[in-house]
Amino acid sequence: MTISSSASLHNALDFVRHRDHATAGFTIALTGAMAAALGQACVGISKPAAAGMATHQRLGEIVTGLRDSGDADATALENALALRAEGKEEEGWDSLLAIPVRMADLACDGAEALQSFRPHVVDQVHDDMEFALHLLAATARAALLLVESNLRQWRMPALHAKYGPETERLAARIDALMPLKRIEWT
Repeated sequence: MTISSSASLHNALDFVRHRDHATAGFTIALTGAMAAALGQACVGISKPAAAGMATHQRLGEIVTGLRDSGDADATALENALALRAEGKEEEGWDSLLAIPVRMADLACDGAEALQSFRPHVVDQVHDDMEFALHLLAATARAALLLVESNLRQWRMPALHAKYGPETERLAARIDALMPLKRIEWT
């Protein structure tokens, strides 16, 4: 059996590619959830001591959090448009900013957890864990870009005041991540 023949994966891919508007947030969140799942598997395969089990559990929470953020983002635009029709436009746009901020934080949490676990990972999955770390760092950066894109599009002072500092905080957090730049193969 191959994973790619799973109906749920096909449905998710079809959801992204056949929409009448881009679903960047959904895509970012699912990418991060898959990366966190890979990282969790690497931690589990490494059979960690009790302290490492907390990392394994936290990565499971990150998988769920990113998956749920993807679901929330998938419906956030429709909700925002409905709120705009009710005269609550700013509230709708606020959710479209809060969701990717949460995604970025969750992805950073996962990448930081994997960085801390590096000394304990077994050789068998060392490189796989680095792939997961890279994907989580990329997820965090993409989520930050989504926040910044939304702020550029929606010129609302209250949203800028609330989320402008968040972009700086997230940028610093992402810049502190340390995925390997290369894997020694010679």
